[in-house]
Amino acid sequence: MNVLFVYPNINGFHYDNYHFGLASIVSVTRKEKHNVKVIIVSNKSEYHSLLDEVKTFNPEVIGFSSVSSQFNYVKEIASLIKELLPSVVQVCGGVHPTINTNAILETKMIDGFFVGESELSFIEFLNKIEKGDPFNETDNFAFVQNGVVVRNKLKALITDLDLLPHPDKEVYPYRRTVEDLGYAPFFFARGCPFMCTYCSNHALAELYERKRNYPRFRSPETCIQEIEEVVEKYSKRIDFIWILDDIFGLNNEWREEFCEKYRKRIKKKFMVQARVEMANDHLFSLLKGAGCFKVLFGVESGNEKVRNEIMGRKMTNADIINAFDLCHKHGLETLAINIIGIPGESEEMILDTINLNRRLNPTISGVNIFYPYKGTVLGDKCFKEGLVDEERFQGFSNERRETILKYSEEQKKMLSHYYDNWAILVDPYNIKLRLVTLLKRIGVYGFARRIKRMLFSPFAMMRRL
Repeated sequence: MNVLFVYPNINGFHYDNYHFGLASIVSVTRKEKHNVKVIIVSNKSEYHSLLDEVKTFNPEVIGFSSVSSQFNYVKEIASLIKELLPSVVQVCGGVHPTINTNAILETKMIDGFFVGESELSFIEFLNKIEKGDPFNETDNFAFVQNGVVVRNKLKALITDLDLLPHPDKEVYPYRRTVEDLGYAPFFFARGCPFMCTYCSNHALAELYERKRNYPRFRSPETCIQEIEEVVEKYSKRIDFIWILDDIFGLNNEWREEFCEKYRKRIKKKFMVQARVEMANDHLFSLLKGAGCFKVLFGVESGNEKVRNEIMGRKMTNADIINAFDLCHKHGLETLAINIIGIPGESEEMILDTINLNRRLNPTISGVNIFYPYKGTVLGDKCFKEGLVDEERFQGFSNERRETILKYSEEQKKMLSHYYDNWAILVDPYNIKLRLVTLLKRIGVYGFARRIKRMLFSPFAMMRRL
């Protein structure tokens, strides 16, 4: 069966994103011997070439994956494809259909949503189509019947993630991600037990009737094997490994085994994401010894009321300072991620965040503007209380870079000022940051970064010799 996967990433927050969830679905679909194609749509100008590909490939099934800010494009593309191939079955999965399943009522061009973890359900769905059985009876499937959303039972979460093949890196263009970014991304765990109000994890826990979205891990050995395969294939293009698990190694035994195997077998430095509550000398000594060079922490806000009462982070400024100080002690670089534009946040509270970041002295400090995801506690609160500009929300793709809340023009300009100048405000004497900010402001930063990579990467150097 011809199965086409379409991933809209138009004006996406991560322009060069490798989508692990979709890549995993691609992998299991290929394992079942289906003929698979993946198309990433980065600009609306690519719609015409997408339709040409659809016409040539002639798929029986088209699967979209979508976050909230991309669903408007999914609807547009699905409508165009339906005009071209009226009989094709079109479905959509991803975090948006999972935590905001009623969004299927917004279009008649999508035959159903896949909700939750759906590798096994998607194969069941394809088998039903091949046999001519009703695909609406598939587990994890949601559809509209008589104007009402029906959601079938969910398959149990996969406890042994080693049963799944590695996320696809051939049909899905992993190589392009590596070449564009200079690092190789990996995802080894599923789930995060923390209950941040702006994040999907508490919604996923509720979906599966769990108290928390406790993480599940692939075995350290299969993780190391996947890294080895990628490094062997792309070594000259890879500057470092980025393990993108929500929180790295919450299972102590897993973490110890993984770091020991990594130290012995992988010759590339790596970075991870951690929570400040985990910070201790043993953790950072272990990471440093294994080859870790940078740790990312979600600081989010320097104001404890905003961070703890509104965002549900449940950590003190002292916890955060301790984590960064320990990283400095062990010679680890740090990346601090922050959020501004939270409802109820004043400019003084934003300045609290800047001042905390100055105290932390991270290697890099970044900032996002709050975006209300439907299905999350804080997102639903914003919609319920009329804080969201819903008319603008329908076509809004500038996620995390601009506010979608009904703030005054003065407040919107204030948020844009802090977003555009964040790094310099945190580190005002950093000349390199000033240059980067200037390049971004005149719109050539992405181009300059690509040129630098072409000229100075080890692979490029070899080509010039």
